Amino acid sequence: MDAGKPEAQPSGWAPEERISWFPVPDEEELDPHVAELVAKQREKLGEPNNVVRTHAWRPELMLRWLDFYEFISKGPSGLSRVEREMIGVVVSSENKCVF
Repeated sequence: MDAGKPEAQPSGWAPEERISWFPVPDEEELDPHVAELVAKQREKLGEPNNVVRTHAWRPELMLRWLDFYEFISKGPSGLSRVEREMIGVVVSSENKCVF
């Protein structure tokens, strides 16, 4: 390490352990739309979640998936948003998904 340079602070982007078979791109290489999502997640959650990290390598698919998720969770329905979220929790639990 160069004593004249301050040590770079971790960005919270790169996972410490393997989280996916998909490649996780370097933060500097992120699509501008993905970088914007990462900034919003940092502001709201403190760090980006693994869904964004693992899907960042195919930003066009991730952004379409997020649009679909928004429609499912917030679009017109006979169920409340809380009811829809609880269905997602149960399905994720049954699938042994931790997210």
